[in-house]
Amino acid sequence: MTKKYNIGFLGASRIAKKFAADAKFVESAVLYAVAARSLESAKAFQDEFGVICSYGSYEELVQDENVDIIYISTPNSFHKEHTLLCLNAGKAVICEKPFALNTQEVEVMIETAKDKNVFLMEAMWTRYLPSVIKAQEWLSENKIGTVKMFQGDFGFKSDNEEDIRFNKELGGGALLDVGIYPLAFASMIFGMQPKEIEAFAKLTDGGVDETITMQFVYPEKKTAQLSASINLCTPRNAYIIGEKGYIHLPGAWYGKLAYLYNSDGKLIEHFVDHSKELGYRFELEETIKCLEDGKIESDRMTLQESLDIMKTLDKIRAMVGVEYPVK
Repeated sequence: MTKKYNIGFLGASRIAKKFAADAKFVESAVLYAVAARSLESAKAFQDEFGVICSYGSYEELVQDENVDIIYISTPNSFHKEHTLLCLNAGKAVICEKPFALNTQEVEVMIETAKDKNVFLMEAMWTRYLPSVIKAQEWLSENKIGTVKMFQGDFGFKSDNEEDIRFNKELGGGALLDVGIYPLAFASMIFGMQPKEIEAFAKLTDGGVDETITMQFVYPEKKTAQLSASINLCTPRNAYIIGEKGYIHLPGAWYGKLAYLYNSDGKLIEHFVDHSKELGYRFELEETIKCLEDGKIESDRMTLQESLDIMKTLDKIRAMVGVEYPVK
């Protein structure tokens, strides 16, 4: 009989609802508990997704001995605090991206996970999408030769002035909210962080980046061009360009398609992900597989890579003048 893992939700946010909807498709997962800042919010989440129990405080959630894995989806500025709360209680943690607000916070989180011998993973859900896995297979098969360039964008227009993405106190801004996705994709493609960085941003009156563009240079003349916005709707494409062709992932961050082209621009192969869910289930399945194998981190999204990505994010924020108030 397959072991069942009880999932706890620390936060009843919009993305937690997406995660919960997908988690229902994971046979070895039980939507067990949810905690929010108010019991009313927790109970509403409980009723919507059929969660077994609800709590009006995060402390109650981590003290529940039946909880195996906790998914953290609170605002960016609370990621470190809430991750440490869970790790110190011995709970495996999937923490939403960005992992935290800066490198120093991430270092503390990783050190604690290792000291406690408890699983920790950044919820970079795009890393596990079937279309992305297929693109990686094509790369490993040398279908497009040596990759020389990556292009990725992720932008949407928020019409809500109260959106926490515009709140500096909560770690808002385009870079940490959506720019991290193409940035992490470039990290996956090239297997390293950039050696040279150029970044330009349009800041809000509140001091966060609403639109940002980035140019990365790697060894052997490899490059990446990235852009992100929380005030502009962009095509949301990813292009992996090699010496013998290129791979196109349309709507990459929510996409279910992958196209392989040769150097003449002729379509050679294509892939369609027929699953109906959004794709958050795959990072939960990865977590459960790691726990089954006795691991405290994922090989697909290592703690070192999360730390390296945060170092790059710190450099970019310094360039464009975004600084968060850190507790």
